[in-house]
Amino acid sequence: MTQKPALLILILLNVAVLLYSTYSTSLPAYADTYPILGTLHAGKNPEALALDEDTHILYIAFESPGVVAAFDPIHSLIRWRVPLGEVATDIQVDSRNHHVYVATTSYSQRRGILSILDGATGHLLASTFVSFGDNGIALDPQRQRVYVTNPDSGIVSSITLPTTLTAGQQLTRTELHITPHPSALGVNSRLGRLYIADSEAHTITVLDENTGRPIATIPVGKAPLHPIRVDEATSYVYIVCSSSQEVDVIDGKTNRVIARPLALPYPEGIDISTTTGRIYVADEGSKEDGGGPNNSGTTLTVIDGHSFVTLGTLQIGKAPDGVVVDSALHRVYVAAEGSDAVVEVADSTSIPLQASAISQTLAARQAVNVLQQATIITLILMLLTLVGATLFALSPRLRVRESPQTRPDDVSSRSRTHSLPQ
Repeated sequence: MTQKPALLILILLNVAVLLYSTYSTSLPAYADTYPILGTLHAGKNPEALALDEDTHILYIAFESPGVVAAFDPIHSLIRWRVPLGEVATDIQVDSRNHHVYVATTSYSQRRGILSILDGATGHLLASTFVSFGDNGIALDPQRQRVYVTNPDSGIVSSITLPTTLTAGQQLTRTELHITPHPSALGVNSRLGRLYIADSEAHTITVLDENTGRPIATIPVGKAPLHPIRVDEATSYVYIVCSSSQEVDVIDGKTNRVIARPLALPYPEGIDISTTTGRIYVADEGSKEDGGGPNNSGTTLTVIDGHSFVTLGTLQIGKAPDGVVVDSALHRVYVAAEGSDAVVEVADSTSIPLQASAISQTLAARQAVNVLQQATIITLILMLLTLVGATLFALSPRLRVRESPQTRPDDVSSRSRTHSLPQ
């Protein structure tokens, strides 16, 4: 009888410890300022950026009217400019062969196009049709494979590149149907992993590139957006979850989310510095479901890549979108779409940052966490009080039921002791 209440108390204590540890969080600190090195005005609506790590050339995709430009930051000049289509949605570059990959969309013809350009000249090397929509690109240089995602069609196009490309060459592609709304892509070429985010399910599917089979499905925050950044040295995966206003950091070895630092309002672009370990997030300020603000953001959020603490923000311009880091030159480039500018920022750990609305949000979250912890502790005390009262009420009955009974042989013994003489 006494074992069951003790077991109940043990179970309740374990649940209490689990709940308390789940809701326990730590809060970051902030700084004040951050320097801007320069501003480039080379076209309207810069959307996406890509950097050739070997030549340090910055490639800019201007959303409308679908123009791509190559900017040489060392010599401060535009090397070439190429019109490709009505709308440019993404751009990537392979630093091994200096090929530039651009996704464009034609609304008049209702089709998407993937174009491959010579990074030195801007000449078209090859192209292929892809699904119509807001497409994103991910590269696997080791396997010479390029992926293009389309959230509306549910298709991820996989294109294996030939050994040599000739001008105007048409490419063949295969279609992958992994998740209904593939909104973002990322590749770990070293591990052969393709990461596919679903904007509606709020998940990331990990695909084995060699077998084509899913390995894991990871729950993430709301509205995961392209691009997914992967640090192959650490196997960490970084995904902006815009509606949750956070960056989800995934350990690629365990396929688990290990941190969720804040970034607001409604972030979109992201990149990481392998030199300073900083994570840079563009706060575009557009709610993905259309029910909130549009391009209201003006800041770049900076996160410590080691502790995953949100350090602060920098005023960067209206509607910052694409972000790319040149770790070797200690520079960060941000496409301020609403300001028609690409802003160059210093990549340094010694420069303080400005506290912003993030501090208020963190304070609110802290208050909620304290309230949750107080509620949990109150519930635990109530449960323990209830258990104690129950045990106290049952204790007299237990004493009665477990008290020693008079045995027949004891009665016989006492009878013989007090018997009258014969």
